[in-house]
Amino acid sequence: MASTQVNAYFAVGQREGLTDTVADLFADDVPFFAMAQKINSRSTKHEWQEDNLAAPATTGIVEGASLTYVQPATRTRRQNYMHIRLRNWDVTFTEMAVNVAGIGDQVAREMMKAMKSLLTDYDKIFLNTGNSAVGTTSTARTARGIQRAIRTNTGRGSSAGGAVKQALTESKVNALLQKIWNAGGDPRALFCGGYQKRVISQNFTAKTGFTYQIQASARQAISNINSYEGSFGTVDIIPDRQHSGARITIVTPDHLKVAVLRDIQQYKGAPTASSVKGWVEAEMTLQWGNEKAHAKQSHLKTSTVV
Repeated sequence: MASTQVNAYFAVGQREGLTDTVADLFADDVPFFAMAQKINSRSTKHEWQEDNLAAPATTGIVEGASLTYVQPATRTRRQNYMHIRLRNWDVTFTEMAVNVAGIGDQVAREMMKAMKSLLTDYDKIFLNTGNSAVGTTSTARTARGIQRAIRTNTGRGSSAGGAVKQALTESKVNALLQKIWNAGGDPRALFCGGYQKRVISQNFTAKTGFTYQIQASARQAISNINSYEGSFGTVDIIPDRQHSGARITIVTPDHLKVAVLRDIQQYKGAPTASSVKGWVEAEMTLQWGNEKAHAKQSHLKTSTVV
């Protein structure tokens, strides 16, 4: 039987049910970038020096003996090239004029997203990028990330060349901590991806800094370690979405610096069309200090461990 009612199926003129809510889901935290102290630089080739003490000696000195002077070890000069990154936007005049749900200023929103994306770019660059390169007029300069900078305190998988992946264990972490400690470093932060964070939370026993949840009158531990009490002090466990999933990085925070040649800045594009163009751009590099102050473990399993 045909309906004689005025109902939503047949009536016209209803406004759409689009709310003014935009469900933003931005993975925009940048813990590695945020930890590093920001310093100024004045060249596309950023340089610093590293030095080490001579090995301890126990040889006695004869009373009244003439001194023999030994040439001390020279400081080592290190370098990293500036890395340029930008993120841009192009919003038409029409898009700016129409009534967009939940967006008051489309250009401002695109600029905000570009700035967040630029920071996550640098977080990933300083964690994972390979060799530093001077660049040419047709090839970009690139910065070396902390993973490639660490050469001394390393751990790998099993078999020849360490190519067979292994599970992350407390023993491996403590071995790396000892290497840093032996060299004179003060390791205080461990960076990892999401899977290795789960391995640490579920399998490590020397836990500290974890929280509790009161539920049904029972105290139930949440399996989430914020810090690890290792053999050489407490290390903050910091998951970073930009970190390689098959590696961990342990750092001495005081040695990490982000050298800034050009800080993040907004630029307006040329009016070549009926739109508003713009971009944000920066030029920075990583100064890792003395690479012996850090350590890395590579070729880790990313499944079947937890």
